[in-house]
Amino acid sequence: ISGYTLTVQASDNGNPPRLNTTTVNIDVSDVNDNPPVFSKGNYSVIIQENKPIGFSVLQLVVTDKDSSHNGPPFLFTILSGNEENTFQVNQQGVLTTAAALNRKVRDHYLLHVQVADNGKPPLSSLTYIDIRVIEESIYSPAILPLEIFITAFGEEYSGGVIGKIHATDQDVYDTLTYSLDPKMESLFSVSSTGGKLIAHKRLDVGQYLLNVTVTDGKFTTAADITVHIRQITQDLLNHSIAIRFANLAPEEFIGDYWRNFQRALRNILGVRRNDIQIVSLQPSDPPSNLDVLLNIEKSGSSQHPMRILLHKINSSVPDLEEILGVRIIGVFHKLCAGLDCPLKFCEEKVTVDENIMSTHSTARLSFVTPRHHRTAVCLC
Repeated sequence: ISGYTLTVQASDNGNPPRLNTTTVNIDVSDVNDNPPVFSKGNYSVIIQENKPIGFSVLQLVVTDKDSSHNGPPFLFTILSGNEENTFQVNQQGVLTTAAALNRKVRDHYLLHVQVADNGKPPLSSLTYIDIRVIEESIYSPAILPLEIFITAFGEEYSGGVIGKIHATDQDVYDTLTYSLDPKMESLFSVSSTGGKLIAHKRLDVGQYLLNVTVTDGKFTTAADITVHIRQITQDLLNHSIAIRFANLAPEEFIGDYWRNFQRALRNILGVRRNDIQIVSLQPSDPPSNLDVLLNIEKSGSSQHPMRILLHKINSSVPDLEEILGVRIIGVFHKLCAGLDCPLKFCEEKVTVDENIMSTHSTARLSFVTPRHHRTAVCLC
């Protein structure tokens, strides 16, 4: 408790007694009785040789339970293990290289570091930093091209996370950093460490080609990212077909089944592959199943007769299941679930909610789609 406020009353012995009150403020000043404490008792670091002088090796984090005037600014000192002055630590606790590292000359350092607080007298703590120097990067990172399909109900896409870029490196301790062509930074950005791709603002319907690079500090590799923003209309939704798969997650469908499914449907329906488009992907009830909402167009951009499409797909369900190795629960245009009337007297409206956009991403494909809803009315 840093302070007390007391109200003191004095009264005399008269009849009636007279009294008065006053306030006494007591401030409890801090004594420097807590040393600064490192977040770890000791640290282990692996660093590649030939890093540039000034390379950041480690950020030391320190806390002190005393009040601010007995805490920071802290004083960091390397007590031992740095006889060649290979490293230095600034007063923000950042350990950096002060000379070139060569593992053939020396591949191991054990630094004994002290931190002292600003109290009088100062208190201090110690930690050890174990540094191992390894061979510099010898492999270039590998990055996969990514194709992204975004469904927009209006003429624009409002933005958000649209996928993740996948890169690998055979050098175990390489740190990969992602960057985007500066010309596209007003529209898109990529997180430098994780490769998460973000669309910034309202984007017009159309196609965008992005160039993304990944570097391990020595080698740099580039890949093309293609972003397709497709507009859907209410008329298109009215002519959409839903296919329900059993025990399938959206990412699993995209990564393992979508291309084969698209190819098989193309052969069954006699259309081009690109005429078969995903409008929406979402788990169905129960959540282990998956609803895929499709739009199938003619080359001339008008839809095929729904009755013919449904007949062809339903007739081919056994073949599709054999090709894909997954069970198809149903193919329907009008589900009308729970309504006690024939399907031909059932009117069903499909709507989408652009406020609930889902991003389902794999290494090579990503789909950003709105949630869809079905509302059925019995007309008979």
